[in-house]
Amino acid sequence: MSFLILAIALGIFALPLVTAPLPGAGRITASGFDGTGVVIGFVITVAVSALTSPLFGIGFVLAVLLHEYGSALACRFIGHEVARVRLVPLPYLSGPRSDRAFDHALEESFAALYAPALAIVPMVLAFGLFHALAPHAPGIANLMRILAIMLGTFNFIMLLPFLPFGGGRVVHAVSDAFWPQLSPIVTVFMSAAFASAALRDHSIAMGILAAAGFQSLLHRHRPKQARLSPNQALLVMAAYAFTLTVHFTGGYWLLTGLI
Repeated sequence: MSFLILAIALGIFALPLVTAPLPGAGRITASGFDGTGVVIGFVITVAVSALTSPLFGIGFVLAVLLHEYGSALACRFIGHEVARVRLVPLPYLSGPRSDRAFDHALEESFAALYAPALAIVPMVLAFGLFHALAPHAPGIANLMRILAIMLGTFNFIMLLPFLPFGGGRVVHAVSDAFWPQLSPIVTVFMSAAFASAALRDHSIAMGILAAAGFQSLLHRHRPKQARLSPNQALLVMAAYAFTLTVHFTGGYWLLTGLI
């Protein structure tokens, strides 16, 4: 019960993340909720369910929608007039999240980290409910556990240093502040590590991550924008490392199972 109380306290402290007033006029719209988008989303969800379980498939859908809403909300906080919640947030399958490019690398980093940071609250709360309900309602407790693990797993993957994932954008922003040539090196190193693990363990999941890493090298450099200052880069790097670690811890059970 003490863990649940701490999780609720965390949620209360995090309320300003979603209750702060939005700057100027604008709107958050839905994108991809049409026939094609629904079919593609259904196929991806079925694939996730086949690799894991149907309950994890439900958690996957919730994790995607929460991530997309958080990312759209971040764009509105920055001042973009139109931000989209996309059903299938994949390149070539959905429109851009915003019609405006980010003028500063700090804005892009904020938009990349906001949704994963926001997801920490429901993940911790779900783990708290799991511990509190396990003796009395094991079925509901197991559902909370699965939701928490999927939130951690999904957001950890979104924070990997590959484009177009948010983690790739953060690594690019930080590397541009210190050493612009660093981000391709990090991408090659991580992709090679995933590929080696895939060959060693015959892991399909690691192979997919390796392919995602190598394809990110094909992305063209983003439009010119103001770079992070050294202090801003250190702050962004600390926030990225903390958020990545929290979600790896939350999704550890599923991540190790997939690997």
